[in-house]
Amino acid sequence: MDISLRVIKEPRGFIRIIQCLMAILAFSTTAGFGTECSFSIKCGEDNEIEIPYEIGYPFSHSELEIPDDCGKEMMEMVLPINYSSAAKFFVATGVLSFLYGIGIMIVYIFCHQSYIDNTKLPVVDLGITAVLSVFWMAGSSAWAQGVTDLKYYLKPDILFTFFSICRKHSCEVDEYGSYGVLHGSLILGFANFLIWTCSLWFVYKETVFHSSEVPSQPPPQNQAAKGGVGRV
Repeated sequence: MDISLRVIKEPRGFIRIIQCLMAILAFSTTAGFGTECSFSIKCGEDNEIEIPYEIGYPFSHSELEIPDDCGKEMMEMVLPINYSSAAKFFVATGVLSFLYGIGIMIVYIFCHQSYIDNTKLPVVDLGITAVLSVFWMAGSSAWAQGVTDLKYYLKPDILFTFFSICRKHSCEVDEYGSYGVLHGSLILGFANFLIWTCSLWFVYKETVFHSSEVPSQPPPQNQAAKGGVGRV
């Protein structure tokens, strides 16, 4: 086993540490997100019913209970709104990036000479890094649209338009909820894309593709005879 900690000081190794930290922040802010919204139904002057509901990962079908025409009986409603695909893909990209970052750092440190001598390992490293870069771009873009739609369609003043009881009685917003953490996750997602894209260059420099582009020094040319061309 050829252990070398020098790679941590090099851009190729140091940027992997940053990628692991950024990946953790990106997927944890999304997977751990939760907020509460609420609206009230005014069934009379002294009869106001508050309807709270929570929004959180994985952002699948939301369920809430509303009264049956201001009666005591409550009905369970399932909203046909699902943003789990974009959220899960974003989180999965973060988890895969973190695991790969840890794994390749182990290779860099504990198999340093093998990584240099084996021409296939840097190429595989370059390919996986490129794939994860594309994943970050696709996942962040899809999740950005998902967050926009999520904030709009699950707003209380938009949400209670789905219910017939709000057409008969007055419904008012109590709490919109806070989405600052999700905005932060989007910034982290696109930042991860930039970091993984930049790291492609440092990995590329270790491959045979880069070494083949470096021109070799021309062989020294034989000098002409000191006396120059012989005179006839």
